[in-house]
Amino acid sequence: MRALFKREYIPELEVSLYEARKQLRRYWAGTLSSLPDFNKTNADQHFNQTQYDIDCQNILFSYLSKSCIKMTIYSEESTSPIKLGDQGDLYALIDPLDGTHNALMGFPNYTSSVAIYHGNEYVFGWIYDISRDLVYTASLGEGAYLQSAIIVKRLNTRKTESLEQMRLSFHRPRGSKERHKIERLLWSADKVRVYSCSSLEICLIAAGVLDAFIDIGSPGHERSCDIAAAELILRESGGALFDEKGHSRHCLPPSIEALKDNGTLIALSSEDLIKIFL
Repeated sequence: MRALFKREYIPELEVSLYEARKQLRRYWAGTLSSLPDFNKTNADQHFNQTQYDIDCQNILFSYLSKSCIKMTIYSEESTSPIKLGDQGDLYALIDPLDGTHNALMGFPNYTSSVAIYHGNEYVFGWIYDISRDLVYTASLGEGAYLQSAIIVKRLNTRKTESLEQMRLSFHRPRGSKERHKIERLLWSADKVRVYSCSSLEICLIAAGVLDAFIDIGSPGHERSCDIAAAELILRESGGALFDEKGHSRHCLPPSIEALKDNGTLIALSSEDLIKIFL
């Protein structure tokens, strides 16, 4: 894999993250893919933080710290920001392991994600689909790409005009009103797939695999740290993000607040589709 973007400091970040990818891949092969059986006892537990989350965080920190780039990192698994270097105006928002529950039960849909913020906007997004060894990236104004060990592909969303043509994914809501709304969509859509990993599902919209990902269960489950990198990847590929009322959804800048700002989300392959959903 190679650096794809020209924006200042981004190529160096790409190189560091691709080295981190190799270690995450080794970690997956040696640990995540050979976990004990996911039995009934484990299934009843809620995993807010595991050693696997911490290990993935440490891998990302280790390789980012090897670059000469100075930044402040906010991570889902850390209670305080981590500073690399004494100064700098770059900020990172990291989710070391999105889909921890999937990983623990052996379901191969989980990612590591890094979003870089500079000035007043996110300028770089990196998401690693660990079990498939695929990297989704985007740089502001430079497009979004899917990269593997053998291919590099520019990402563009699939354009559909009706719900009956759409392939959608969703987060299961708990309330009866929201469940009814989802049920109506399920029976109208062309295809339904559920991955239980929001960052990956948004990337699959960017790649043209899906057309929509929906989380309308109040107050929503999607935090900025979960979807900041995926947001940039989707927007750079032609998609759009909204909340359940149809307002444009934008992630908070890297901060403590961005680690806990649960919200609803409708991620779509094009902006016009929100009219159909509403």
